[in-house]
Amino acid sequence: MARRREFARFVQYHPRPVEIAPTPFEESRASRLDRKRGGRRRWLLVTLIVVAMLAGGAVTTYALTKRDDSSSSSASGRPLNAVTPETEATSTTKPKPTTTTTTIPAIKQPKAVGMPDPGNLSYGSSGGVVAIYQQRLKDLHFDPGPVDGQFSQDTQYAVIAAQKYYNQPRTGRIDSSLQLALSFFKYQPAKPASEPDRVEIDLDKQVITVYQNWQPILLTTTSTGSGEHFCGGADGCQYAITPTGQFHFYELDHGWKKGKLGQMWNPYFFNGGIAIHGLQSVPAYPASHGCARIPMHIADYFYTLVHQGESVFVVGTPMKAGNGYVGPLKTAPAAPPAPTTTVTTAPKSTVHVTPTTVKKSTTTTIKKKGP
Repeated sequence: MARRREFARFVQYHPRPVEIAPTPFEESRASRLDRKRGGRRRWLLVTLIVVAMLAGGAVTTYALTKRDDSSSSSASGRPLNAVTPETEATSTTKPKPTTTTTTIPAIKQPKAVGMPDPGNLSYGSSGGVVAIYQQRLKDLHFDPGPVDGQFSQDTQYAVIAAQKYYNQPRTGRIDSSLQLALSFFKYQPAKPASEPDRVEIDLDKQVITVYQNWQPILLTTTSTGSGEHFCGGADGCQYAITPTGQFHFYELDHGWKKGKLGQMWNPYFFNGGIAIHGLQSVPAYPASHGCARIPMHIADYFYTLVHQGESVFVVGTPMKAGNGYVGPLKTAPAAPPAPTTTVTTAPKSTVHVTPTTVKKSTTTTIKKKGP
């Protein structure tokens, strides 16, 4: 302190600045102060740098967790359970493609029902047992006509259709074999994976089945092309063959359509001049010129069950030209009987096609067309 007072008096009387070398003591103290200040600055700088680095690391980590990443492992710097929708959208692990195929529902098979002993029910029989079988046929979508206990021709057609469906002899009688078939009846679609609404014409069974939403709604007997040679149609002489394949309904004629080969009731055409139509005579064997005949009481409403453009699948074995029946049913007759064949000599006449069915010709408004 004395030196400082002495220096102040000196400066007072000597205006020019005079550099006075610091003493070893003062130099050492100044150095220590400088070192302390410098150390604080460096510490502060290091602290700021570390804070900045930590802040930058946090930002980087946050950005990594938010950015799109093709990896799902923990090494990517984000939690496995913190997957954002954006990450999922750009992930290289492609999800399994979703299938767009329609699941086809299974056919609702009828429940087994114990049917009573029929004895030998046939055309003209009547009674409660007949009514029970009529109701079972109706429940299975064979149309036996009214459930009235009267074994009518409509009931006989339904019985023949059921016998055809199980490749039984086509007698038109309800016997023990048909009793068993009706008790444990199961549908047998020919095209189960095709359109939900369709018609199947089975040339071997000689049965037509109508499907809606993959479920059968009608089964009926039919008579398709006989395979015989004939003349007189629009295409001249040809063979009566119903070809197989997939076709579509394209024209409906209400009422009677008259042509060179005869008349057709409510024909619905699906392949050229070939149609599904009603006729008074529907034998249990192939007997038509190529169309698919169905009973009149079914032809009255058949066209209301199908629609324009609906698929018609004709399956089975078509008749060969002039060779007669070639299907799997060995008991089927090779050719229709001659007109002079009596009931006692022709097994196929058990169908009992009676002339009384012509009453149908007077139903609704009849629309006739030229050939």
